[in-house]
Amino acid sequence: MDSRVALSEKFGDVSMFRTCEQCGCCSSACPITGVNGFNVRRILRHIELDLVDEIANTPFPWECTTCGRCEGVCPNGIAILDIIRPLRSLAPQEFAPDMAPCIKACPGGIDVPGYLRLIAQGKTDEAYELILEKVPFPGILGRVCTHPCEDKCRRGEVNEPISICALKRFAADRAANLSENNLKVEANTGHQVAVIGAGPTGLTAAFYLRKKGHQVRILEKRAKPGGMMRYGIPYYRLPEEVLEKEIGQVLAMGIELETDRALGRDFDFDQLRSEGFEAIFVAVGLQLGKRIQLEGAELDGVSWGLEFLMTVSEGKDISLKDSVVVVGGGNVAVDVALTALRIGAKEVTMACLESREEMPANPWEVTTALEEGIKLLPSWGPKRIIGENGKVVGIELVRCTSVFDSEGNFCPAFDDTTETLPADQVILAIGQTTDRSCLDGDGACRIEEDLIVVDPETLETDIPGVFAGGDVASGPGTIIEAIAAGKRAASTIDRFLGGDGVAEENLIQNSRSGMKDIDLQGYDGKREKGFADLKRAESPTLPISERYNGFPEVDLSFNDEDAIGEAKRCLQCDLEIILGKKGQG
Repeated sequence: MDSRVALSEKFGDVSMFRTCEQCGCCSSACPITGVNGFNVRRILRHIELDLVDEIANTPFPWECTTCGRCEGVCPNGIAILDIIRPLRSLAPQEFAPDMAPCIKACPGGIDVPGYLRLIAQGKTDEAYELILEKVPFPGILGRVCTHPCEDKCRRGEVNEPISICALKRFAADRAANLSENNLKVEANTGHQVAVIGAGPTGLTAAFYLRKKGHQVRILEKRAKPGGMMRYGIPYYRLPEEVLEKEIGQVLAMGIELETDRALGRDFDFDQLRSEGFEAIFVAVGLQLGKRIQLEGAELDGVSWGLEFLMTVSEGKDISLKDSVVVVGGGNVAVDVALTALRIGAKEVTMACLESREEMPANPWEVTTALEEGIKLLPSWGPKRIIGENGKVVGIELVRCTSVFDSEGNFCPAFDDTTETLPADQVILAIGQTTDRSCLDGDGACRIEEDLIVVDPETLETDIPGVFAGGDVASGPGTIIEAIAAGKRAASTIDRFLGGDGVAEENLIQNSRSGMKDIDLQGYDGKREKGFADLKRAESPTLPISERYNGFPEVDLSFNDEDAIGEAKRCLQCDLEIILGKKGQG
């Protein structure tokens, strides 16, 4: 059948597309013209020449963001999106995405477009509940997540990605407390699980295991739960009251917590088994700062980054001198530098092996550090710490010419250029490692390269019934990755105990658990004039002059108007996928 006839029968009259003058206004306005060969004018030209199939059989229809900018500049008023979307349903199935890219990028699988729609409608409680379907800590994640979803947000191809993370925080801050529905626990299974470690991985595993009806006890080495969320992230980024609220909600489900209880010191696996625990989950994280052999590291005035942050979080008194040098280029190093400013240092310098572009710290965290007056020295490594009378007086740096070898392995190279900085204190923040004191000994799990060895599918260690996950099994990761690891552990442990392994549930009416369940909800894809040019809203921040009286939160929440406006910028990629697939058998 002629392709124009097929298109007309399927989608109505397409004669208006004969009015296309091939002026090129649409392609000039299109944000993705030239990307992978995409060209709006070319598509319209093929329609005019009855070559619809040649476009439909390519990825072109799916590459369009459907932002509507092309329609806004068309001098003849052609409804271009009304032909792009039908072309998608003619395209081969293999070109169609299986889910919105933001959902796919999120380790926790959060329904991002869904909760953005709810925020846009003013339904913050429902948005909060939708986030809770996938993760137990929306308020925490809304402050510290590295938001890989924003890196994949298709709105970024139009102008700027949606402020997804800030909107998650908005929903959590505005929503009421968890309802009884959120805290619903299935009937008691009679099974008992011990979770070792109350960090994000352990708490998440406990949350989902408890929801499945298992009795759960968490054993935590420190005085309070939270792990690195509490002891590794300063309060100016993650306030203690937010931690207390969301951790408290998890524990309120009937989870038993014992603090000041360390594996290898106060109990072992055999003791837990004797108490009736059928499964044990080890989620102790990476609790020590990585050490390096460095001349002068033993001097008074030298400390290690992670331990420094923990000491501050525990409220212990730390007296910093005027000039501090922080060695390291990751997020921990940035946190150390900014924390040092808040507890008395007058001048803080960060030196790292990496160039500014290579720094592993989040770019926005580095920007904040520079705004607050941190001096940054990229491409410099520590050669030796200089001391007099047993105390630090300076540090000698050496120029780093490359951090990685040709195969991408960490293999720093240096030239002969050196620089000496005066310093009263040096803090080495160069990574994290496992505290093996709790893992070594008789009956311990097998460890390789300082990580517990687990079955990649079940997360079970070489000890039957003992599982491990999170940083202690996979290496340093983000909070959202730790939460995803905890949920996965809960799923596999539930199956081990005879359950179905389903570690989440629908909490709000018409919630979607997968693409097949998504309803168009009346969505027709119409774009309001100017939609494509709506600017990204940036959440407010505390003025720099007000940041140093204690640890007040720096990043603040959207107001209602800005949050709703920002949420309305979403392209609704999930609904676009369904709309495009409509009619594909």
